[in-house]
Amino acid sequence: MKTFRVVLGLLPFIIGSCNSVKHVTGNESPSRVVVAYVTSWSEVLPDPQYMTHINYAFGHVNETFNGVKIDNEERLRSIVALKKEKPDLKILLSIGGWGSGRFSEMAANEQNRLAFAKDCKRVVQAFDLDGIDIDWEYPTSKAAGISASPADTENFTLMMRDIRSAIGKHKWLTLASAAGADYIDFRAINPYVDLVNIMSYDMASAPKHHSALYPSGNSSSITTDEAVKAHEAAGVPINKIVVGMPFYGRGGNLMPRGYNMWTAASSEEFTPRWDKEAKVPFLENKDGIFVLGYENVRSIAIKCEYIKEHGLRGAMYWSYDGDNEQSDLRRTVAESIMSGKVYTDPRPFRVLVIAENGGHHVAFTNTGLRWLESLGEQMNFTVTRITSARPIVNDDYLAQFKLIIQLDHVPYSWPDAAQQAFTKYIDEGRGGWIGFHHATLLGNFDGYPMWQWFSDFMGGIRYINYIEPLADGTVYVDDTTHPVTAGVPTSFVIPDDEWYIFDKSPRPQTRVLAHVDEDSYTPTSNIKMGDHPVIWINEHKKARNVYFLMGHSPKLFQVKAFTQIFENAIRWTSED
Repeated sequence: MKTFRVVLGLLPFIIGSCNSVKHVTGNESPSRVVVAYVTSWSEVLPDPQYMTHINYAFGHVNETFNGVKIDNEERLRSIVALKKEKPDLKILLSIGGWGSGRFSEMAANEQNRLAFAKDCKRVVQAFDLDGIDIDWEYPTSKAAGISASPADTENFTLMMRDIRSAIGKHKWLTLASAAGADYIDFRAINPYVDLVNIMSYDMASAPKHHSALYPSGNSSSITTDEAVKAHEAAGVPINKIVVGMPFYGRGGNLMPRGYNMWTAASSEEFTPRWDKEAKVPFLENKDGIFVLGYENVRSIAIKCEYIKEHGLRGAMYWSYDGDNEQSDLRRTVAESIMSGKVYTDPRPFRVLVIAENGGHHVAFTNTGLRWLESLGEQMNFTVTRITSARPIVNDDYLAQFKLIIQLDHVPYSWPDAAQQAFTKYIDEGRGGWIGFHHATLLGNFDGYPMWQWFSDFMGGIRYINYIEPLADGTVYVDDTTHPVTAGVPTSFVIPDDEWYIFDKSPRPQTRVLAHVDEDSYTPTSNIKMGDHPVIWINEHKKARNVYFLMGHSPKLFQVKAFTQIFENAIRWTSED
């Protein structure tokens, strides 16, 4: 934990109340914990369903080396008030942090040390806390710009002994520990502590991972797995080991300022990659250089499975407010550790993308292909692109693919064999399908008759017109319950699109997920359809399918709501 970091910028569910978390006593098998560090400087109020413990950061050793001072006491009180919602929630004051000093002076003097321990008891009682977390970074080291002494390790043990004596055996006493298990005599402090929160992050900077689970060519001299083993070897019982995870990214000199983990991962400036050995993602710049190591849902879930497989006590993360608005990371931790959800790393699968090789949609297509390849790194799929339907010669060709994406490709000029194979693929549910924009260019075009089956697939519609001047439009979600729209805002703006007009609404024969407000067009247009669905699915087909009417401008991939709904569609249509 640190009060600052050298970081450049950087499935809805309900969890029932968990069992009371038990201290380690005798041969009991204690319940797992999720420890969330919540900072004094954030205004985000945590949702207590996501954790068993909150470590409030920070308190400090006071200027006279004999007491505790607390940052933002009012915020601490608001955090403690969360126990009204969840009585089992444990709240600790974390004392220390990067650059927080005066530990060495306090711990070296018996009078000061006893007074500090007594003040810890006062703070616990005054704020109705459940214990104390010590985040002294790091005993015997001046790396944080604080005083240090060779005697710090021994005095650390005495400090933990005195705090335990002061706060009593029923309160929690925990600590944050460096990944290498250095600086602390863990066998000596073991009788006094309940949890050891390993800071298995900040272990390197780009072009290396800072939180790799296992070694790879991109990892540093230590990984999360090696940090756990180092703590076991140092004498920490496995039922006290808590694995730390970062909700932030760590960049190097080539990472521009102003980006956090989430904005960088969705920016066209960078390409997300997946390190299959280290089990973490990273970003490359346009020159193919590793510029940011970070975490995503996949890597966090894998770490949670690691915790369970190795019989460790639980997970810790720094910090709560580093997650995105959808709570993807903290929800993943809670589902896995608290609710016991089993995560299986996605098996590799193949996606067929039919995309035109030219025309005025080529910028959207090329941006979409780059986005898909990046997402494939995260979801473990590979993309095969074809520029016409001619390679689809039979059923066996399509059997290779779990999902077909018609990325702005017309529904005419398909050879008979391709039509027959595709029809069986959809009607018999042999895989999933996602179509964009040009996929509803239904009618008699370029000397080809309309493919009636495809028209019926799209709700019995026929294309009749479009808005030629590109227009922004506000899309409203009709169905917020469907997996495709999960976590998507109820309205969002689609930029610079051609809004197709059909001879009728597909609504009677399809399940409409979203529509466009034609009065929102900018610039305005008199070409209107009335009821104008823009995202829909046909539930009469066995194949899971989603159609998106939008798909003209590459600007779409800068709209978070669009990329979220596209990713949701891929997950849903490719599910077994």
